[in-house]
Amino acid sequence: MFWGEINPGGKQLQYSLGVFTGLQSSGGTNCGGGPCGPNQQGSLMYAGRLTYNFFNPEKNPGYYTSGTYYGKAGDILALAVGVNHQKDGAGSFAASSDFTAFIADLLFEKPLPNDGGVLTINAEYKQYFANYNKAVAFGPTGTSAAANGCFCMFDGHSYTGYAMYLFPKPVGIGKFQPYGRFTWIQPNESTNRKETEAGVNYIIDGHNARLSAFWQYGDLATKGLFNYAPGVTGEMVNAFKLALQFQY
Repeated sequence: MFWGEINPGGKQLQYSLGVFTGLQSSGGTNCGGGPCGPNQQGSLMYAGRLTYNFFNPEKNPGYYTSGTYYGKAGDILALAVGVNHQKDGAGSFAASSDFTAFIADLLFEKPLPNDGGVLTINAEYKQYFANYNKAVAFGPTGTSAAANGCFCMFDGHSYTGYAMYLFPKPVGIGKFQPYGRFTWIQPNESTNRKETEAGVNYIIDGHNARLSAFWQYGDLATKGLFNYAPGVTGEMVNAFKLALQFQY
């Protein structure tokens, strides 16, 4: 990884470039009784990202990014674009494809005046190019992608957006942060899938410690996160979840 920043016009432009192993598969067409996946030649993955901060600079360790700063970074308006590419990085051994991803995202965060809490808005667009033969990669109807050695990335585009509001006054040892999120995935050769999520976080110590309770409605899980074969079906389902995030 190689990363850094420059400051054109007094604003911050962050950059990162990296070379990674990415997806690699064992050699041959049969591994442990089953098919092997794509990229048996050891092609590397190349990635790059640029982030322009219109207001305050984002202070993160290394090349990492954050989806919120809980108001501690002041006014944030960051626009970023990124590209990933790997030869034979998707599909199966019998139906491999180069993999390319284009990502654009926007982060807006505003501590409201008069100790009015913190508003955070994030939007993301992804365009994936993975043009492997779906009929060959997934195999006969009823056969799983894993059984055919398929790393079945989707070929198409997706949208994600969410909004959060952090209340200014603590309740006990933390602050409440209600939020809403919407995700829409549109594969080129499979059926669309979407999910709506609404919940509340209880922020104890930023990203280090928080509790979450949230409701999800959609067909992301029922259609499968890696099942992008033609004609995939799945019901719209409800889910309620409790989660704990803790790191030190």
